Amino acid sequence: MKKSILVLLIVPFLLMNCSDDDDAIVEVSTTYTLNAVGDSGVSGTAKFVKINSTTTRIDVQLTGTPADGDHPMHIHKNDAATGGGIAITLTNVNGGTGTSTTTVTKLDDEGDVAGADINYEGLITYDGYINVHLSPTELATIVAQGNIGINVQ
Repeated sequence: MKKSILVLLIVPFLLMNCSDDDDAIVEVSTTYTLNAVGDSGVSGTAKFVKINSTTTRIDVQLTGTPADGDHPMHIHKNDAATGGGIAITLTNVNGGTGTSTTTVTKLDDEGDVAGADINYEGLITYDGYINVHLSPTELATIVAQGNIGINVQ
């Protein structure tokens, strides 16, 4: 009987240090604004999420896209006012959902030269901007655009 009472007194103290409050994983991310161009009515955000030391996920969420739309996107060199060539091809935005997710580890190839590695830190300090195009056949028509990296004030 004494042992039972002793166990009943000791067990609660042993369990006090047990908890399921594991340290939460803190997401490292930066979100950029994509503004409508002209009267397109398409705008939203591009969220850059650090996955690990070499990989970044770019989640784009747009409003105002047509349900049957298919919108190519690219990260371009320089700021939006200056313009520049394509640095990274992103996954097209699905007009029905207004979303796109792209995993990035490298810049696009340039001719015969393989694209350089780029990580989260490189992207959030990159001299670039994002263009969202009307469709794969109308790349000259930009519906949303936003500076990224060092070009954000």
